[in-house]
Order: sequence, then structure tokens, then C-alpha cells
Amino acid sequence: MKYTIPLLALIAAAALAGCASPGQTYAKQHPELPAPHLQILNTGKIPDGTAVAGMTREQVQLVMGVEPVQYLKVDGHDAWVYVKKKLSSAGINSGNDAAFNHRDTRSQHSMAEGEEHAPGDQPTTKTTVYFDGETATRADVVNGGL
Repeated sequence: MKYTIPLLALIAAAALAGCASPGQTYAKQHPELPAPHLQILNTGKIPDGTAVAGMTREQVQLVMGVEPVQYLKVDGHDAWVYVKKKLSSAGINSGNDAAFNHRDTRSQHSMAEGEEHAPGDQPTTKTTVYFDGETATRADVVNGGL
């Protein structure tokens, strides 16, 4: 019994350690990085503009978590294009609803008209990261339907 609390604490610490993203882990291992780079690595989001300037290709890949959908050459420099779909919360009931009302509240009219809500209709974010050699120089982020 005297080992129960330390064992539970060890298990909890191990479980929480598994929750960090690769970018967050990298940021913890490299606290000397500039503050904007640490923020990008910790949030997993590259903002529009020059906050990404100076980040390596490896760091950009860690942040984005996937391979670019397109590799471009712009004025002789590499550019990586990422596209992420944002999941819509329309029609999803929150688990915090007091009554757990499971009634379908979608518009009967739109269903009768055959309106489709295909994944292609979901809003997307397009992020283009520009590189000069091995380091990023800037990013263009476009939100909305592409």
C-alpha cells in the first residue's frame, strides 16, 4: 500500500507526457529558440507574416505534422503548401447539454431539396511557407473556402 501513491503519480506523469505534440517536445528541448518560434511550436499553428522567419524545414514539418500537399518554386525559392480542413460543428450536439436531447434538428427543407454537406464544403486553411535555403522567410495563411 505504501507504494500505491508513488506508483499512481508515476503512471499519471507517463500518461501526461504522451500528450505533448512533437512540436511541443521540440520546444521543451530547445528553450533557446526565439519566442515567436517557441509559440509556433507549442500551438502547432503558423501565423501569417514573418513570425516563421528563421525556422528550419524540420521545425516547419514538426509544426504542421504532415507533408505539404504541394511543393512550389517562387522566384527561385522553395515554397511548401499545406491545406487543412476545419471540421464544422453544425449539427453536432454538445455532450454538456443538460437534457441530452438526441432529436435531429437539421432542416427538413434542405434535406428534401437534396442539399449535400460534403466534406469538400468544409472551410479550409491554406498555409504557404516560403524558404530561402534551409530556413523559412515568411508564411501566407488564407482562411476560408478554397
